[in-house]
Amino acid sequence: MLMNISKREWVFIGVGVILLVIALIGFFRPSTPEIADEVPLDWMQISKKEESEEANKVESIFIVDVKGEVVSPGVYEVKEGERIIDVIQLAGGLTTNADETKVNLAALLEDEMVVYIPKLGEDVEGQMFSVTNIGGGQSKDDGKVAINRATSAELETLPGIGPAKAAAIISYREQHGPFKTVEDLLNISGIGPKSLEKIKDHVMIK
Repeated sequence: MLMNISKREWVFIGVGVILLVIALIGFFRPSTPEIADEVPLDWMQISKKEESEEANKVESIFIVDVKGEVVSPGVYEVKEGERIIDVIQLAGGLTTNADETKVNLAALLEDEMVVYIPKLGEDVEGQMFSVTNIGGGQSKDDGKVAINRATSAELETLPGIGPAKAAAIISYREQHGPFKTVEDLLNISGIGPKSLEKIKDHVMIK
């Protein structure tokens, strides 16, 4: 009976057997887990970690007292890194009588700072802007002037420091940040080594 099968039929039978074997191998072959399924889990873990780190970051909040020619004078909360222009906006902006030419709107805010906006024609002790800290800069312990917090009047108590140099000191610290050493006063126009020698024992960094 096998002799009656033609060569063509043998070919078809052979192909069928091969296909059957391949199908059986594929059916019984153990499936492997897909690696791609692990990627979303890792991504979710990283995302949760970033959210946790972000939540742990605490922003420093400063309390600033705004006075003078603003729409709504008062005490405001601001974030570290904000500037005088930001707290003025919180206070409703400047009034029509405000003299903004005497205020450094770009100065960085500090905690417990008083920002005073003068009116047109008002003389603010010769300063280009009026910014002080609550409590002033005078130390009660040794009588030294804290140059990072002192008002213009307190700075003028130093030997050789008049209104112009006091204003320059305040302007410098508001534009460049607090003085880190007493020698930084040499960056002020009009204060040289001799002037520094006279005042260095009367000031402190605080």
